[in-house]
Amino acid sequence: MKKWIIILSAGLLAVGLAGYVVFSGPWLPYAFAHLGGLGIMGFLGWLAGTIALRKGRNFNQALMLGFALPTLLGILIAAIVHLSGGTGCGGIVSLAASFIVIALYSLSKKRRVG
Repeated sequence: MKKWIIILSAGLLAVGLAGYVVFSGPWLPYAFAHLGGLGIMGFLGWLAGTIALRKGRNFNQALMLGFALPTLLGILIAAIVHLSGGTGCGGIVSLAASFIVIALYSLSKKRRVG
């Protein structure tokens, strides 16, 4: 599963970057930019999972805490900002949340086996 996450994340990032550069229009480049952002979030989730695995913890749980939770937080924040009349995306919130998860797993103690 770890290899598929890397491949999927790299694919999303490549498609996102290519689409952002190639296409023009009012919304299409932003859609591709967000696909690329999902690729970056996938890499960060994978990193959290890999660190967790080295610490004797669950890879899938760390992946979800490093990818899904920050992504959902970013979507929620973007919705709140747009509903209040502002503009922007929740990317900075997603990145910050993902980096916090990575830091927490990095600072956690290694679990003893047995």
